Amino acid sequence: MSKKETIIQAAMKLFAEKGYHATSMQEIAEQSGMAKGSIYNYFKSKEEIALSIFRYHYDMLFQKLEQVANDATLSAREKFEKQLMLQIEEFVRRKELVGMHMGEQAAKINDEVHQLVFRIRAQTINWYRKAIIDMYGESVRPFALDCATMLNGIMKEYMFYMAIEKKELRYSSLAPFMLRRLDAMVASFTTNDAPLLTDELMQDYLNVEQHEKENDRKQIVAYLEEILQKLQQDELVKRDVIHSLKTLKEEFLQPENAREFMAEALLMYLEKQRLPHWQEVAAAIRRYFA
Repeated sequence: MSKKETIIQAAMKLFAEKGYHATSMQEIAEQSGMAKGSIYNYFKSKEEIALSIFRYHYDMLFQKLEQVANDATLSAREKFEKQLMLQIEEFVRRKELVGMHMGEQAAKINDEVHQLVFRIRAQTINWYRKAIIDMYGESVRPFALDCATMLNGIMKEYMFYMAIEKKELRYSSLAPFMLRRLDAMVASFTTNDAPLLTDELMQDYLNVEQHEKENDRKQIVAYLEEILQKLQQDELVKRDVIHSLKTLKEEFLQPENAREFMAEALLMYLEKQRLPHWQEVAAAIRRYFA
């Protein structure tokens, strides 16, 4: 495990046990077995650690879900059941993360974390919605957002019992159990029913990927501006490093203007320069083009 991962694991455990605001960087350092000053070589602040925790684990989860979605040997129902099992297993394996997410109300940490938690929630609702339409057909589309929301509520409550209240549930039975409840929900709709959640009402959820990409672009520019401000005060920094940073920043100044091949070439050069907090910049850029 890398030092960065060690810090993340230590922080996640402390956030779940004590709460985000009650945990200090000193405590994170002690839990990590590192000096406090060393932590700042990897993270600028406690807020950045919180962001890294959510990004790392949820990005990994959605990558695994996408792999299942691409398995042509499974039916739509088999895919969804396998995906739900993956989600449950990840939550059970990382109870500290769920404890932090649910017990601390992570969206209140700061605006950046709030945006990330919204993205995770929206991606989950969109994933459920698509899977429900794939399983039950176009006739359920008007109610797919309502079904996705109810299923998400059911999942969160069971996760709360397991992660927060430490109840020993047979989680291997949870996914098929929830799907049977979903069957009953879908079967109960009649021609007299009207959906509560329409596509128009939920545009912010349905368009979350587009909004997230724009937020990522702005964050990349902010990262690069911060690094440039620091380096331009150092006469020992090579001119071509400054030039490369400015060129990379120009790529992201205008929406839809960034060229992946150019960004990747500049990244390959700049990653060798050991710039401050460069891992966060590189991760944000690669997320932008993913």
